[in-house]
Amino acid sequence: MRLRDLSHLTIEQWPSQLKMARGILVEELNLQKETVGKILNDSLVAAHACAQQMDQSALDLFQMRNRKKLRKTFARMARCLKRLPASQRRAIDGEIHTNLHQMPIDAERIETLIETLVVGFGKRPKGKPSLTVLRAVIPGAPSAKVLTETSDARLRHRFAKAAALLQQDYAALPATDQRDVEVVLTALVQERRDTFNTVDVCSTLAHVLESNTRVKVSSVAAGLTTDYVTNVARIWRQHGLRPSRATHPSNAAYRSKFHRFVDLVLMSVVDPWSKRHDGNQAETLTKLREVRAELPGDIRRLARPAQRRSDVEWLVSEDHVKKALAQKTTLQTP
Repeated sequence: MRLRDLSHLTIEQWPSQLKMARGILVEELNLQKETVGKILNDSLVAAHACAQQMDQSALDLFQMRNRKKLRKTFARMARCLKRLPASQRRAIDGEIHTNLHQMPIDAERIETLIETLVVGFGKRPKGKPSLTVLRAVIPGAPSAKVLTETSDARLRHRFAKAAALLQQDYAALPATDQRDVEVVLTALVQERRDTFNTVDVCSTLAHVLESNTRVKVSSVAAGLTTDYVTNVARIWRQHGLRPSRATHPSNAAYRSKFHRFVDLVLMSVVDPWSKRHDGNQAETLTKLREVRAELPGDIRRLARPAQRRSDVEWLVSEDHVKKALAQKTTLQTP
């Protein structure tokens, strides 16, 4: 949340994290109102930039994992198709030919192709290749032994569900990946017309996704948080403040004013529902345990006598602050 978005509210109406962050500047550092406003606004800008980069990093990681999952699934389908009875394989080939010859090949055509593939395997649901495909598509599916003891009707229902899940996974691919698939499949159909088969189609899909998976994606957001802390440290220095990290020999939970400030501001943007700065954590934990003890036994076994990680762990760790303050060069706030 930007400071200008709060201009129509009184300070008492501000989110609790920003009120506490402001309190550090006003009550603990005795800064003037104008300086407080500039530091808060610039720090919020840095926090928003950090949050956006975190979101993009999470999206990139999800897309990479989804791409890998789809590549493995289509590659497995290609192998399983070769093990199907000839009659079942020819039936799937015929439907795939009919589908792909209806140009243009677009997202809707691929969606139909996926349904045809998965449901085609489900025509003989208890065959080993079919069960392999089913378990590859549906996370946490029962073992092959359990599935073979299931009725054919219920198994076909599972295959229909698997088709819908695979369609969703494909729809979650970036538009560029989907476009690559459409272009390559169009070229396959135009070049080989009636000679390609479903194994070729699945292998082609897997190959396209494998090529696009080679882009490296970092799953670590720690560097983004350190950059954010570095930016806020620069803002503090611009106003004559000394950002630091500190510990207290008799209080392990003690944090410096700067550390508390950067965590509060980032939390107001990334995780405003967290309660890690609200009151005494030990007292809160004691109350949780007291409430749990009063629950009926069957419910008590399901209730954890602990706080959520987001209510305990800080977004900005000691290591983030240490690395940020150790940097000799500073970053520019976007």
